[in-house]
Amino acid sequence: MKRALAVLGIFASFSAAGADVKAGARVTVDDLMKVRSVVDVRIAPDGQSVAYVVSTPSLDRNAHEASIYVVEARGRSARRVAEETRVFTAALPAPKLRWSPDGGRLSFLGMAAEKPPAQVFAVSAAGGEPARALTSAPEGVLAYEWSPDGKSVAYTTRDAVSQEEQRQRKDFSWVIHVDAPDRGRRLCLQPLDGTSARVLTPPDQYVDGLTWSPDGREIAYAAAPVTGFKAQYLTRLYAVAPTGGPPRPVVDRPGMNTSPQWSPDGEKIAFVSTNGRAELMAPRSLAVVPARRSSSSSAVRIFGLNDAWVNEIVWARDGRSVYVLANDGTYASAEHMFEQPIVRVDVEDGRSERIAGAALVYSLSASADGSRLAFREVGRRSMGDVSILNLVSGKSVKLTDVNPELRGLELGRQEVVEWLSFDGMRIWGLLLTPPGPAGRMLPLLVYCHGGPGGGVTYGLFPQFMHTVGQVDPYPVEAMASAGFAILFPMPRGGAGYGEAGQRAIVNAWGEADYKDIMAGVDHLIASGVADPERLGVMGASYGGFMTNWIVTQTGRFKAASSAASISDLTDQYLLSDGGEFIGEYFGKPWEARDSYYAHSPLNFVDRVTTPLLIQHGERDQRVPIANAWKFYRALKAHGKVVEFDIYPRATHLYYEPMLEREAMRRNVEWFVKWISPAGVPGGR
Repeated sequence: MKRALAVLGIFASFSAAGADVKAGARVTVDDLMKVRSVVDVRIAPDGQSVAYVVSTPSLDRNAHEASIYVVEARGRSARRVAEETRVFTAALPAPKLRWSPDGGRLSFLGMAAEKPPAQVFAVSAAGGEPARALTSAPEGVLAYEWSPDGKSVAYTTRDAVSQEEQRQRKDFSWVIHVDAPDRGRRLCLQPLDGTSARVLTPPDQYVDGLTWSPDGREIAYAAAPVTGFKAQYLTRLYAVAPTGGPPRPVVDRPGMNTSPQWSPDGEKIAFVSTNGRAELMAPRSLAVVPARRSSSSSAVRIFGLNDAWVNEIVWARDGRSVYVLANDGTYASAEHMFEQPIVRVDVEDGRSERIAGAALVYSLSASADGSRLAFREVGRRSMGDVSILNLVSGKSVKLTDVNPELRGLELGRQEVVEWLSFDGMRIWGLLLTPPGPAGRMLPLLVYCHGGPGGGVTYGLFPQFMHTVGQVDPYPVEAMASAGFAILFPMPRGGAGYGEAGQRAIVNAWGEADYKDIMAGVDHLIASGVADPERLGVMGASYGGFMTNWIVTQTGRFKAASSAASISDLTDQYLLSDGGEFIGEYFGKPWEARDSYYAHSPLNFVDRVTTPLLIQHGERDQRVPIANAWKFYRALKAHGKVVEFDIYPRATHLYYEPMLEREAMRRNVEWFVKWISPAGVPGGR
C-alpha cells in the first residue's frame, strides 16, 4: 500500500511478475505464498474512482506488505499512492481507507516509522505530494471518520499509560492484576486547524465503532463497559456532540448493539444487533432505530432475514433502504451458503432483494449520490478483485486483475455437493478435486471448518477469503495439485442452517456434526469420487476439535492434522480468553462434569490409530496451548503416532509469512507421507 507511481501501476507490475509462469503449471505452496489479497475497497464520493489496498506476503520482510492504489471507475488505469508511508499492520494490514467529503484527499491508518502507533494519514487524490499525518494520538488510532464538513476527524484511541505504571515498568515492579480495568478506549476529536485533540467520552466506556450525523451535530458510537471477548455482547449505542458534553443513550439494552451507520437524511441509525440477547449463537441482525431520541427496545426495528449474520451495512442515498452483506439467512443458506451477496433491505416495509452481481462480496461502499457501489468480488477460483456496480443499469465491471499469475496455473475444480445425513437432514459442502481428467477414485482429505458457527466460501482459501488467505495452514490448492480431493463439509452447528442449526450441537459436540461429516465421506465413496483406503482429515480451532474427535471415534482415516485444537473442554472453559462461549454449549464444568468428560477427545486417546500432526501457536489465547500439550502427551503415553509443532510468536492464527509457509509445507508433506496421492507433491 505505498507508492505513488503514475501510470500502469498494478496492472503492469503484477503482469510482469507472472510472466515467467508456465501455462498449466501445478500449484505449489510457494505459488500460494505469492498470491495477493485485496483487503480494503472505498469508492470516491463522486463515484469516478475507487481506492483499494493490496496485501502481498513478503518472505524477505516476514510480513504482509500493504500498498494503496486508486483506479478509475472506467477501469483504464491504476496508480499507487502514499508509497513513502507504511500502512498500519499490526498482524495483518488494517488500512481503513476513507475519502474526505469533497473527494480531494484519501486517508488511511499508517505509520511514519516501521512500528505503531498508527495515525490517520491523508494524501491528495490528485497525487504529487507525500501523505501527511492528521492525528498525533500518543497511543495511536484504532478507527476514525471524517466530519461531514471535512474540517475535523473523529477517532478512537486508548488512554495513555499512567505515570505510576510507567514508573513501575521502568523499575520492573509492575505486575499484572487479573481482571483489573483496562485502559479506556475513548472517542476523540481532532480539528484539522492545528488545535489540540479533545476527548469526548468517559473512561468507563470502551468505544468500538462510530458514525457522524449528516449535519455534523453529533457522533454516534458503540461502547461496552468492559473489554475482552465478552465485550462485543455488552455494547450500547450513544451519541455525543463534537463540542463535548455528556453522551446521550441511543440504544440502551442488553446484547450486541454495534457498527452504527447514520442514515443520509439524519433520521435513523442502522446497526448490527443480537436483539437483546448476549449470546454467541444469537443471529447478528440488521437493526434500525430513530436517531434523535433515546430508544427502548420497542423502538428498535429488527430485520432478521431468516437468521442472517450481518457483517457490513451501507445506507442507500434516499435513506429508505440499506445494503447489507451477510452470511446465513435468506440469501446464504442451502446451496447458497457459500455466498455473501449484496442484499437491499427496505427499512419501511422490511422487504429485501438480492442485488444483481457477485455471489461473494466484501468491503462494500457507495458513491455520494448512491448510484454506484464498489466492493471486493471473489469468484469460485479467485483471490478476489475490485468491482463496481452501476445501480441504475445493473451492470457490474471488474476494475483490477490483482493475480494474473493464476491464469498460468492449473487450478482444481470446485463444486457444491450435498448429501443426506443419518437422520435425513440435507447437508452441504464444497468439493475441490485435482486438475486434470476425472473418472478415478481419489485420496480424500476432509477439511473441518472452525467456529463452531463458521463455514467456508468460494475462493482459493475457502475458510479465509474475508482476510489474507495465507493464514490458512492447509494449502488446499497445493494439496489438489498433489492429487488429493478435498471435502469442505458444512455440518449442523455451523453457518447455513440458521440459529436452530447452530443450536443442534448444544451439549453435543462430536455427535450429529460428526455423523454429518462421515455421511459426506460415505457419499463421496459411494459416488466413486473417494478412495475409502486413502482418507485424511484436518482442521483448526473447532475444526481441530473435530479432527481430534474424529480420530478417537474411527480408524478409517490414514492421517490427520489438527491446528489450534481443543482436546479438553474444561481447559477451554477455564483458560481461554473466550471461555464463556463453551458455557453456552455445555454449561459450567462443575455442573456438567459428565458431559464435559464425554465430549473431550482427551479422554479417548486410547482409541486412536491414526497418525496425527498437531500444530499450535505459542501464544494462542483463544485455544490455549495446554490443549495441544495434553493431547500430545496422552497420545505419546499410549504409544500412538503423533508429532507436535509449536509456532513461535504465533497466536490463534499464524501471521508471519515464514511461519505460514512452514505450516502449509508441513501439512502437504504430512499427508503425502501417510497417504499416496496420484499427483506431484506440492511444496517448495
